[in-house]
Amino acid sequence: MTMSNADFVKGVYAAFGAGDVPKVLGSMHPQIQWTETAGYKYGGVYRSPQAILENVFAKIGLDFESFSIDVERLLDAGNVVVMEGHYVAKGKATGKSVRAAVAHVFEISDGKIVRFDQYVDSATINPIIGAQFRRRRAPQRGPRRLWPR
Repeated sequence: MTMSNADFVKGVYAAFGAGDVPKVLGSMHPQIQWTETAGYKYGGVYRSPQAILENVFAKIGLDFESFSIDVERLLDAGNVVVMEGHYVAKGKATGKSVRAAVAHVFEISDGKIVRFDQYVDSATINPIIGAQFRRRRAPQRGPRRLWPR
């Protein structure tokens, strides 16, 4: 019997929780698209397991005294799995703790993660690691008319 995508993702979280980074990276497609929330300290799009290791996983160890993911629910929608849960973390720079709501959306193909999207409240988690909320400025435009003259 084949493993469901939800069970596959559950195994990835178990590996992450155990610190088995090679297993987590091995679950990813070589050309994965990994998106961290805009405004989050690690916000951006990364396109390989190596880029994720360098720009996300390695930095977690530098910024957090402790960091875990409390998986509350996995929603299986075929090749897409959604995780609802919380980051439970303590920042090294501030010594402060947080329990921040998070959602992860995984797209699975041929037993590999091909896409990952993170949704987290950056304004909640950035301050405990000494990072400022990075709000993107809206493009500047001239005054808008609500009706034609």
